Amino acid sequence: MPVVFSVSTLACLILFGLASPNKMVVIPIAIWAFALSTVSSLNIFLIFPPTFVLVLVSALLLSISYYRLAKNLSLNAYYLLGIHILRLPIEFIIFQLFEHKMLPIEMTYLGWNYDLFFGITAVLFLILSSFNPKILTSAVFKAWNILGICSLLIVGLIGILSSPLPLQSMAFDQPNIAVLQFPYVLLPTIIVPIVILSHFHLMGNSAIAEQQE
Repeated sequence: MPVVFSVSTLACLILFGLASPNKMVVIPIAIWAFALSTVSSLNIFLIFPPTFVLVLVSALLLSISYYRLAKNLSLNAYYLLGIHILRLPIEFIIFQLFEHKMLPIEMTYLGWNYDLFFGITAVLFLILSSFNPKILTSAVFKAWNILGICSLLIVGLIGILSSPLPLQSMAFDQPNIAVLQFPYVLLPTIIVPIVILSHFHLMGNSAIAEQQE
């Protein structure tokens, strides 16, 4: 399970780099991932859970900064859709983490996590767009991205509220301790921000410029 998750995270980084005209964009993200992996492998976040709040805030600020700098860049929509397809194996890993009592059921597809739907529909959009790129500018596709962002934000909020942090207000019998450990610390700090950014880029005209040419 950790190996599959690590490979999925690496694939997410590679696809994000391939989607950008500046392939070096993944270097600072990779450095950030390495730093988080090092700290979490020492169980620092498990021993001092409140320190993870600073990590989450940092991930949020970094994501906002990146988007403001790159929102007008032309990204490859096909690679961005590939990132969303990775939500399929990650969702099954999340369910296994629930079975191992490392996070609450609300974070799985039996709860409020709809990543299976978005992963499958990403495959469909990828196939359909190869025949008709204009589908990537359709109202349906825009709605799909908006719903995808909302879904991730809801699960992210549940993840925070169920973690053993000062903000915990649910899942006290089975809290979300997975994200405090390596390699699952990369889920809210690397994978989720990249997936959300991919949604935003896919809604922008610049993301599909290359496909319409």
